[in-house]
Amino acid sequence: MDYCPYYPPITLRKIFDKDRSPSPSASEITLRRVFNFDPVHLGENNETPNLVSNTLILRPRGPLSKPNHGGYTLRHALRWDDRTYKEVQEGLHGVCDRYLDITTTFPKQTPDAVSKFLQAAREQFPIFGEYVDQWPASDFATMYLKNKFWGRI
Repeated sequence: MDYCPYYPPITLRKIFDKDRSPSPSASEITLRRVFNFDPVHLGENNETPNLVSNTLILRPRGPLSKPNHGGYTLRHALRWDDRTYKEVQEGLHGVCDRYLDITTTFPKQTPDAVSKFLQAAREQFPIFGEYVDQWPASDFATMYLKNKFWGRI
């Protein structure tokens, strides 16, 4: 029987001579990918544009309040200090009571009510403008209404 060395799956396409079994070079087995990005055009006076201030913060991946199942908790995702978190949370409870139907959950709210809620939330807490679709406001409302709904049952 011929000697057949075992190599990890990444090297299965490499054919080695029987008389020698060299270690493949890093360039042959790497998973490195090259991405072609659009060039950043310099503004007047050769200044680079301020890309950081124009980006919004994305919602974390996974389900809300399920950190053990690939999700996230709002408190950890926002990284706000406890005082700020509590003030925003309590302030949004009042906004929820004014604009949303507290007898049902957030996904079952009417689009008009959600729109009014998000507008009022952003007016009261301008920091939500830094987040894509004001997702923290929606998440605060989701948890508040979920707790209200299940507290009634």
